[in-house]
Amino acid sequence: MAASLKPAVSGATPGSPRRVTALHGLGLLAGAAIMSLALALAGAFMAVMGLRHLLLLLVYAALVLAILQSAGLPLPQSRWQVPEYWRRMLDADVLPVAYGAILGFGAFTSVVVGAFWVFLAATTLHTALAALIGWLAYAAGRISGFCFGLGHQPVERIFLTAHKRQALAIATTALAIAAVVA
Repeated sequence: MAASLKPAVSGATPGSPRRVTALHGLGLLAGAAIMSLALALAGAFMAVMGLRHLLLLLVYAALVLAILQSAGLPLPQSRWQVPEYWRRMLDADVLPVAYGAILGFGAFTSVVVGAFWVFLAATTLHTALAALIGWLAYAAGRISGFCFGLGHQPVERIFLTAHKRQALAIATTALAIAAVVA
């Protein structure tokens, strides 16, 4: 994640990591806000059309995915990655914002835990304000991870072991189930 923005940071002034982090954070917040409002709008539209039961079906399907991941089955993943030429071609001020916006949407990146899909599907059941608050909290978590990554070099060495990843999947799935049931 943070390593992808290395061209925007390397060879720059000492304040550049803060600037890149701020730009990245703005992109994340914008992407998360757009995604939250789009999902809330889609949910409201489906509810008006009398299709709320389909929204619930999506939430339950996402819960099943998360539970299966907790049992050790791999999640479907997006294979799309930020194109390499973006790193070389985009302006150093545009790259962090664009990359942040993509991460803010959430669905276009590697999803580590199935509970994210529960969060995404459950967003359609809530008001725009609740969705916005939830997605902005999600973006704040991603920004925190980015800041942590910049402060701990080399970033490539920060990985979860398989056991820790499984524990994370189980914990977040339990939280997702509790949130959907509540």
